[in-house]
Amino acid sequence: MELKCVVAVVRPDVLQTLEKRLGAIDIHGITVSKVKGFGAHPNLFADDWTTEHLKIEIFAQASDVETLVRAIMDIAHVGPAGDGIVAIIPVERFFRVRTQSEAIP
Repeated sequence: MELKCVVAVVRPDVLQTLEKRLGAIDIHGITVSKVKGFGAHPNLFADDWTTEHLKIEIFAQASDVETLVRAIMDIAHVGPAGDGIVAIIPVERFFRVRTQSEAIP
């Protein structure tokens, strides 16, 4: 079974809607971190170019990734610069610390 890690950086205001959509497509485990950064269009007039976003990491089976990415893109897309990014990263192995065994997300 092939695993992937989907990493998305999105605006904070989309989290609640995104969580509901992920539940609707049977994605029940995510990690959310507050992050700061800037992309291709930073605010050059500000002292601090960074903006606050959320980084979401989701481990999923490869067969679920396209549906997952489409859900994130649909919810996170507002239009202007700063909507975020999505990346798909291969996962070599996945373990659960509690059981100390290899697992499937």
